Formats: sequence, C-alpha cells, structure tokens
Amino acid sequence: MTLVLSNDEIAELLPISDCLARLDDVYKEAGNQRAISRPRSDMYGPVHDRGRYVFKTMDGLVPKYEVAAVRLNSDVIRWSSGPAGVRKDKQPVAPGDKWVGLVLLFSTRTGEPLAIMPDGVMQRLRVAAANALAAKYMVQRGPSVYALIGSGWQAGAQALAMAEVFSFADMRIYSPTRENRERLAAELRARLAVPVKAVEDAPAATRDADIVGIATNSINPVVELEWLAPHAHVSCVNERELGEGILEHSSLVVVHSRSDRPYNYIVGAGEQPIRAHDPQEGLPDELKQARASRPAGGVDLSTQPDLGELLTGQVQRPKNGTLTCFVNNIGLGLQFAALGALAYERARQRGLGREMPTDWLLESVHP
Repeated sequence: MTLVLSNDEIAELLPISDCLARLDDVYKEAGNQRAISRPRSDMYGPVHDRGRYVFKTMDGLVPKYEVAAVRLNSDVIRWSSGPAGVRKDKQPVAPGDKWVGLVLLFSTRTGEPLAIMPDGVMQRLRVAAANALAAKYMVQRGPSVYALIGSGWQAGAQALAMAEVFSFADMRIYSPTRENRERLAAELRARLAVPVKAVEDAPAATRDADIVGIATNSINPVVELEWLAPHAHVSCVNERELGEGILEHSSLVVVHSRSDRPYNYIVGAGEQPIRAHDPQEGLPDELKQARASRPAGGVDLSTQPDLGELLTGQVQRPKNGTLTCFVNNIGLGLQFAALGALAYERARQRGLGREMPTDWLLESVHP
C-alpha cells in the first residue's frame, strides 16, 4: 500500500530537532559522495490573467535509506515591485484557493511508490534546517544576538531552527510591514525562551548581531555590508538578498550546492535552458530591468565549498571574528528524499496517513 500524508501529519512527524539530525546525516552522505541530487528544472508557460505558469522539479537519491524522491511544484507566479524591490509570490489559485506541491517517495529496492506527500511543511523545515546546520558548523563562538530579516512562512522556521542549535540572549525581527513583524515576534516569544522584539528598520535589527538570517520574497538586496558586525555570520535563502560586498568581504562562503542555478526552459525563448534564478526572460516586461543581478567579478558561487563538504570536515574553519556567509542558493532533491523517508518511517510506526493500493500506480506494460 502507498501512503498518503497531509501537511498537518508531516508537521507532527517531523519536529525540527529530528530534521536537523536527519539532514546532518544526509549532507554527510552527500559530502562523502554516497547520496546525490539532480539539479532543479523550471519550465515557464505563457503569461495569462493570473500570472505565469511554472512547473518545477528536483530529484534526490539516498542509498543509505533506500529511497529516491521527486519534488514537484505546479505554480502560478506573479512578480511585483514592493518596498524591498522586486518580489515573487506563488498564487493560491488551485481549487479552494490553494497551492500545488508534491513529494513522491520511491523505494530503490523495488522501485515502488512508497508515499505521496504535500511539500509545504517539508519545504519550510528543510530550508530552515540547512541554514541552521551551516551556522552550527561555521560559527565558532557562542552567538548571543540573532537578527532576522523577513516575517513570512520561511522566516519563522529559520528562527526556530537557529534557536534549536544556539542559545540566544536576544532576537530581533524586521520586515517592511509592521503588522507582520510584530505578529512573528509575538509567535516566537510564545514558543521560545528568548526575548524577541520587532524593530523599525533593517539596520537596527542587524546592528552588532552575531547571526543575521535573511528569508524574504525579495529578489533585490535587503541587507547591506555596512550594517553588519565584523564577526557576523550571514545566512540567506537567496543570494540576491545580499548587498554588494557581503560575499566579497566574507572569510568563508559556503553554498548549498555548486550547481547554483536552475535550468529554466521558457516558452518562446528557444530550446536551450537559461541558467538563472528568476531569469529576466521570464519576468514581466516592466520588471525586467529592476531584477537584481550580482556584479561581474564578484564571488563565483559555483567554486565555493558546499554544505556536504562543510559537514564532513573538508572545509577549513574561518578565523574568529571574521564575516562568514552561507548561501542557500538552490534547493536539493536529496532533502526531500531524506525528510520524506523520515516522515514515512514515523507514519508507519504511528499508524498515520491514508493508504491507497500501490497497484493503482503500477503497470503491467513494459515502460
């Protein structure tokens, strides 16, 4: 029988502490070349009245757990100009004002589909855990102050994961909308034994902070070098959130993956893929020139050490008191294989989820 899980069940099955432990293990598998991901691929359909359709996939295989997974998103996306520059938003336009994202988990022993799951909660957990693990291995002294730029779905998870790894004395949150930053600050105060306050601007949040986390929908810089303490560790979910000079002044830059750009296939732009995040060719005409791009001659992220190498000790630790940066530059399918396998194991143990006949998904005709 193939198991079908919900986001609520996945949230129950995957506490952040267990996600950190499982991904710590799987990144080490990858760092030792015992697990692998296939680069993300995005297909852009034409623009229509609700936005632009984008079909995204990424795959991963973890032999240790005998699983492979594909994560796919069937999205309608709008890009718009906001207080922090250009931002992208997935539109909830599926029936019931919902989104569409799935993780399909397969057995590498039999090839059969083990489980079908939504990707939303897992997506949040895997990004937060990756950033927290990077900080755990890059920050040499116990950090006291954590600053968070952003107040959305991803941002809250970043704070929870960092608080699982470190004992902070102070947390500060900034995002352009007062209600949003105050809401998240209140939510985190209720969950963490840490003073959490919303602040009026980004420089005030980042001033003298030991760790600066960035988790926004912006595709333009939201943190500048001059706001940062010389010893700060900066963690982002998108390199374009970083102001000019942050990467260049860092004593150590670690990336999630050196394959740092998705392969974009755009209707009307030919058959060759465009390697970029939110390529200009995919943006509305009025926003093409507003899209931020890193200046030529800066740090080449495709040559930096990756997270698996960091966790397996292949990276020289930075000097104390120096700026460091982790760039969560692209998602990896192995994250979904790792956490999908953990959710599947736990669900079977606890009797959660709904079963469907695996035979419905198999065929007697040779593929």
